[in-house]
Amino acid sequence: MAQVLFLRLGDGMQTSIFDDLYQGLCDEISQKYSTVQARSAADVRPLLSASSLKAILVVDGGLTVGKEHIALQKQLSSYAQAGGTIIFCCLFSSFSRPPDFDRMFRSFGLPWEFGNYHRTTFYLGQNIKSVLGHQRSIELEREYSMKAVHLKNTPVDSRVYVPLEQSRTQSMVFAPTAVDQEETPAAFSKHGSGWIGYVGDVNNEQGSRALIMALLDLATSTEASAAK
Repeated sequence: MAQVLFLRLGDGMQTSIFDDLYQGLCDEISQKYSTVQARSAADVRPLLSASSLKAILVVDGGLTVGKEHIALQKQLSSYAQAGGTIIFCCLFSSFSRPPDFDRMFRSFGLPWEFGNYHRTTFYLGQNIKSVLGHQRSIELEREYSMKAVHLKNTPVDSRVYVPLEQSRTQSMVFAPTAVDQEETPAAFSKHGSGWIGYVGDVNNEQGSRALIMALLDLATSTEASAAK
């Protein structure tokens, strides 16, 4: 059975919030895949060479801080380049400071940077459908409202969800304003022979859960194996 690793390097607060907020997602993943959790760099390293490990979910901000994680960042990048899939999701965006966020993605060789933080309605990008395939694409929400930390500097064809010209910020406090159409709340990009994904949703929306499951399905499919 394909294995999915939950990388959980965050502090006790992040651990508690993740357990409370994402138990349903964890259960859904565990029903389809063999799962393992790693709470230190030492836990992760022996797993990276396992042929059964198909995807890593970085579910909190712990990886972005600490000198002890610099080497691990590079090892994870190599894992993806060799054909694995890494998805930054769940609490990752909420518990990553912008400078640490940007620095970590630079260590992966990616130009991705911490973007705006707001809620708006996003739409499934047309370009990403060729990556995900028809069946996975039709199972995703065509549009939904999401509060997210956005990514800057992403190629158009890697943007899974995008704002459109009519998209406006949604707030109970501030007046609606136009949204930067060059930023995305979710990306999935080729990295060597593998993939790196990002889901910046901070509220565990159902549409984001469906996206994570679709990305895992691709990561564990024969399509992914053939692309390595």
